[in-house]
Amino acid sequence: MTVSAPTAQLAAPAGRVSAARILLYSDNALVRDLVRGTIGETIGADARPLVWTQVATSAIAMHECHTGRFDLVVIDNETTKLGGVGLVRQMRAELGWQPVVLLLLARPQDAWLAAWSGADAALLQPVAPPVLVAEVAKLLGVPEV
Repeated sequence: MTVSAPTAQLAAPAGRVSAARILLYSDNALVRDLVRGTIGETIGADARPLVWTQVATSAIAMHECHTGRFDLVVIDNETTKLGGVGLVRQMRAELGWQPVVLLLLARPQDAWLAAWSGADAALLQPVAPPVLVAEVAKLLGVPEV
């Protein structure tokens, strides 16, 4: 199987920055609202636009990753049935591409599980808004404000 690089950024008109695609998975609508509301619709010094896909089940998250590519996947570890750590492991094993993953944890002692799962970064909830925005900007490779 050939592993391809993440998709090219969405095309942007001349002089405009391309949009970053983010998949946000949590079975808790409040967590999804908080994350998206904190990060917003643009990020970084160049106000890079963000295109959000929000899902509430691990099956839909995997389907979205099988059918499309994302610049970042944000996963709430405190989901039912299959937690975030399990989903990251499944992504690493099944996908033909490797998404950049930010895992949101509820307990500091789960940091080793986040590392074991293959997550690129992990933050402890509740996350201070400036910390969340800075981490997402870093993972997307955009200059901070």
